[in-house]
Amino acid sequence: MLVAYVASQGNLCPRPVEHGADAPTDAVWLDLVLPEPDEDKAVERAVGVEVPTREEMRKIEPSSRLYVEDSARYMTLSVLCGGEGDTLFVTPVTFILANGKLVTVRYAEPRPFATLAGRMERSCPLNVTGDTVLIDLLESIIDRTADILEQAGQDIERLSKRIFERNGTRRDYRAIMSHVGRKEGLTSYAREALNSLSRMIAFLGTSGEAAPIRSELKADLKSMARDVQGLSDYANFLANKLQFILDGTVGLVSLEQNNIIKIFAVLSVVFMPPTLIASIYGMNFEHIPELHFVEGYPIALVAMVISAIAPYLFFKWRGWL
Repeated sequence: MLVAYVASQGNLCPRPVEHGADAPTDAVWLDLVLPEPDEDKAVERAVGVEVPTREEMRKIEPSSRLYVEDSARYMTLSVLCGGEGDTLFVTPVTFILANGKLVTVRYAEPRPFATLAGRMERSCPLNVTGDTVLIDLLESIIDRTADILEQAGQDIERLSKRIFERNGTRRDYRAIMSHVGRKEGLTSYAREALNSLSRMIAFLGTSGEAAPIRSELKADLKSMARDVQGLSDYANFLANKLQFILDGTVGLVSLEQNNIIKIFAVLSVVFMPPTLIASIYGMNFEHIPELHFVEGYPIALVAMVISAIAPYLFFKWRGWL
């Protein structure tokens, strides 16, 4: 799908482009979503740039993601996409800035694109250009990433209280470990997206002849760079906190296992003397004098009870239980 956004009387009007039709030459922003070959050709005719393929967008080396070609800036960014919570994933989005126009190529529906399109459809600067739309898109992406990290931080804090607060409830360690794993994946995606944003902002801030950023927008780039650095620090903090939670959970599991083993050890010691007494008098030798005592049976029972209680009281006295 190809949508062309054309500036008109203070707003940015979306105009879907039919298959095989030419894109409007006065479009400020051309948005390619799951593009077909004929839509790629329409953008190439309108802007005079080559649209990268999906395989080229997946490359991770910086030289393949940030480069200048034919007086156009090509920038591929990893963007968080998906629903709320643990269904998020990272998708590559390519931005092409050339001749005052912005071309975006994507194969998913990141929320910042729909948010910005709706806002600019209602109101946008009269002198809007491709770099203006690009800056606004990056700001929306940063805001979305911040919201995701904020929600993740709240979830991790609740998880920490669930693990370490002593409220008498039994913990489901399998569910906790699974939850920690999902949150670790989310923070990893966020860190990947923030690192990609940092590199792209630095690339945009460099001066060059190809699609230069206007000087009045460079202050916005510096502000975004500070925001991205702050969010990266927060994402690293969350990753460290998750590692602590994981280590603490493993430690609690080990403590519970040790307590169970200690209970079995105490029980084996407690029942060892009664078992010894019963074994002695259970032997089938003919000459065992105590077998002829009338009081022998109750005496043996009392001896077994005392021999079981004595180790238990000793353990309690030493604080081992």
